[in-house]
Amino acid sequence: MVAPVMLLSVTCLVATGMLLLVGLLLVGHDAPTGASLQYAVIAGVAEVGASAMYLVWINVGGSPVFAAANALMVLGPAMIPFAFHALSRPTANRWFALLAASGVIAVAVTSLLLPVNDAAVVRAAAFAVVGVCGAVAAARSREGHRASIRVLAGALCAFALYCAARGLALVVAGEDGGGPDGLFSDAGAVTVGVLIVVVITAATSVFWIAVDRETLLAAAGASAVLVVVPGRRRGDDGRQPRLRELVGDVREAAAAVDSDAVAVFGGAGLSRTGAVSTLKDTLRIDHGWTEDEIALLTQTAVAH
Repeated sequence: MVAPVMLLSVTCLVATGMLLLVGLLLVGHDAPTGASLQYAVIAGVAEVGASAMYLVWINVGGSPVFAAANALMVLGPAMIPFAFHALSRPTANRWFALLAASGVIAVAVTSLLLPVNDAAVVRAAAFAVVGVCGAVAAARSREGHRASIRVLAGALCAFALYCAARGLALVVAGEDGGGPDGLFSDAGAVTVGVLIVVVITAATSVFWIAVDRETLLAAAGASAVLVVVPGRRRGDDGRQPRLRELVGDVREAAAAVDSDAVAVFGGAGLSRTGAVSTLKDTLRIDHGWTEDEIALLTQTAVAH
């Protein structure tokens, strides 16, 4: 059982790293999807923590450790309704979030008080409820038309059905004094969990990037002039400035000289062409960029 839990732990760690990479570096916490980023990070950290607690429980034992591991494991998917509630706030999403939170509390209490096998049945039932809450919240959200969100909802629905079936298998096997085999065993449950984590991580990343791209394109189209840092080209000698840092400073300087400036791909969009020279002066004086580095910027007027 140690090897499957280790696999789950590594998968959750990689998934959390991917969400941080996409959410913070590629999209940014101020993007339209930024409100959901915090819940995604909580989910990833909870799953990693749960895997670690399971390893402690396997080697040391103890009801409190088992209860903490189960609660953290359910807390991960329970964050999904909260994330969709953060993106849009209909009353239904609030109830989905509260129901998912109640599942976490129920798992924590029953894992602390009941025998391991009975607690496993409650955990499976809670997973099923939480999965349904997440799937419905995703499908009913204003982003439900996107393929990535439909994939996420479908994965959660499949996970909920699996957990309901596993809960039933646990009850039947418990009456016979054993445990379920094959897909419904502990190792099988970990395998299914790994697949679901991979699918949800990929779908979430694609969704964030797509929304951010659409937002930046719309902002670029509404600007008068774009000041953009070109990407690194083949043949560059490595002495070019840190391009990502320059992009950040261009956006910061643009906001300082033009209250209507917006972030676009690789730089900023200004509402008036006359602000470009002031922006470059700000980059040189306030941010310390040299004339050669500022000369890398491309300036493009937007036709309306």
